[in-house]
Amino acid sequence: MNRNRRTLVGLILGLAALLLAPQSWAQSSGRGTLTIEVLDVGQGDSIFIRSPEGKTALIDAGPTREGAVQLLRRQGVERIDLAVVSHHHSDHYGGMDQIVRRLAPRYFLATRSGHTTRMYLKLLETVESEGLTMIEPTDKPRRIELGSVELMVFPQTPEDRRDENNNSIGIRLVHGNFSMLLTGDSEEQERSAWLRTIPELVERSTVLKLAHHGSRNGVDSRWLARVRPELAVVSVGRGNDYGHPHPETLSLLKREAIPLLRTDVFGTIVIESDGRGWRVVSPQLSSRGPPLQDELDRVAAEIDANPTVRPRTARVR
Repeated sequence: MNRNRRTLVGLILGLAALLLAPQSWAQSSGRGTLTIEVLDVGQGDSIFIRSPEGKTALIDAGPTREGAVQLLRRQGVERIDLAVVSHHHSDHYGGMDQIVRRLAPRYFLATRSGHTTRMYLKLLETVESEGLTMIEPTDKPRRIELGSVELMVFPQTPEDRRDENNNSIGIRLVHGNFSMLLTGDSEEQERSAWLRTIPELVERSTVLKLAHHGSRNGVDSRWLARVRPELAVVSVGRGNDYGHPHPETLSLLKREAIPLLRTDVFGTIVIESDGRGWRVVSPQLSSRGPPLQDELDRVAAEIDANPTVRPRTARVR
């Protein structure tokens, strides 16, 4: 059965696949390097993904108009395949208009949440005028292939008209034995729904991006017990007014012995995986796999002692 027919069958069965590369998983699983960059965009989210085959995705674009696009263009990124807005809050889509205009994504993934602003409606107008193919979560898991990297998009939970955070898109990134969980600003209500309906997409993720910038409602002990990450990362602005990440979150991670990397301390965080092992590339650490919290504390102390050397720029190979 050829790939197009397999895709058609998958659609009929309700597991939609967006095929962005001709190479099959079996041909390239565990080969080549996946790069994930948690961009330092201040108090917001922006995560850049490059597969071993060079297929790319950007999940969110930070709070400012130029921040994310400048970081990527500075490193030679000229196009991306997939742009994602995790939910309709401007600290996640503030820079997406420029991403769409200047990096020409092929696909645009977002929800139909009724939470809209003039700024978000303008973004949708740009997406339409630039001719992007718009896709959205469905009531079943949706698979997107970036070459040998899978993005499993979680089913959309019932719309929360009071709290847009609970309308976030959830994604599990998989490359061989490596996985990463990305869930926007999802709070306990939405996370609990995912635990009930798709526990297999949540459990045992190598890296967890903390939801809602490490706030009290962005993580809980039940969630961590199911995810069991080897590393947590958080995108947060230096000296932000919200007190993110929250002390309770930091205490919870410490109690569970989960090391934490923060963009407000380390700048852009770069993680690489060959589908078997993985490592943190930036900040430069001596260990492969999960770094020790003691080592992270040491590097953070060195940065605090000499803030001029603090990394601020995304590095894309």
